[in-house]
Amino acid sequence: MAKVSVVIPVYNGEKYISEAINSALNQTFEDIEIVVVNDASKDNTEKVIFDNFESLISSGKIKYLKNETNKERVFSRNLGVKNSSGEYIYFLDYDDKWDTTYIEKTLPYFNEFDILYSFPRSFIDENSKLIRKSKKTLPTLEKLIFSGNIGYPSASAFKKGAFLGYKQEFLMREDWEIYLRSFLEGKKLAVLDIDTVFIREHSNRTSKDSSFYEATLKVYEFYKDKIPKNFLPYLEIHVSDVAFKFGDFKTGYKMLFSAISKDPKVLLDKRNLLNFLKRSIRIDRFILNK
Repeated sequence: MAKVSVVIPVYNGEKYISEAINSALNQTFEDIEIVVVNDASKDNTEKVIFDNFESLISSGKIKYLKNETNKERVFSRNLGVKNSSGEYIYFLDYDDKWDTTYIEKTLPYFNEFDILYSFPRSFIDENSKLIRKSKKTLPTLEKLIFSGNIGYPSASAFKKGAFLGYKQEFLMREDWEIYLRSFLEGKKLAVLDIDTVFIREHSNRTSKDSSFYEATLKVYEFYKDKIPKNFLPYLEIHVSDVAFKFGDFKTGYKMLFSAISKDPKVLLDKRNLLNFLKRSIRIDRFILNK
């Protein structure tokens, strides 16, 4: 029985899946198993996996599961956890990768915490070339969670006993919602700043899909009356930002003004102010193009 289980859901990931699996296999912490869940891919994902890792699948180092039909990533991640044997669960998206020391550096923090989030600072392109480094100052844990600036699964690790499961009804924002739910249920969360996770930016990332916005609204409606009132302005400013991004200016302004009315200082936050100014330019263009 491995100490750590790495769960990798994949759908049509022939281009990146080998790199993701190898980044798990090459960890300096070696007591791991890898659980790959193929979500009924239509491309050559399965062939790529077996061409490169068949011996490790046969030995049990890699568990290979395949959905008969496309079930989406919530189902696949939960299925991977259900079929894992590790005490700790590390998620890795098929298009991301880790530094070789990622698990070794984060694992000791489980002595004090239930859930670990390794704040992503390195972003790579389709060819794994580093394209940017985030220089953001880390806010408080509460602000990070309620502002919607947390959630990348590839940066998320859980004690198996503390993993509450992703929820299908929040698909596209399920990775954020689980942090809201875990925090409100009293789980001990830690945000680490060790820069060992590489997030890949490409045209198919779901944050560019309109369903991302719809899911954001679902999370807001579900949690607006459940979170501490002093953090509601952060939730509203996040919804405002996403609304502007997707062209829903009415909702964007509504949420913005509501947040400012509760806490005027929320707009003094550098990130919030820059986002608002950026969206304002988009609004000008929108008006001019009418």
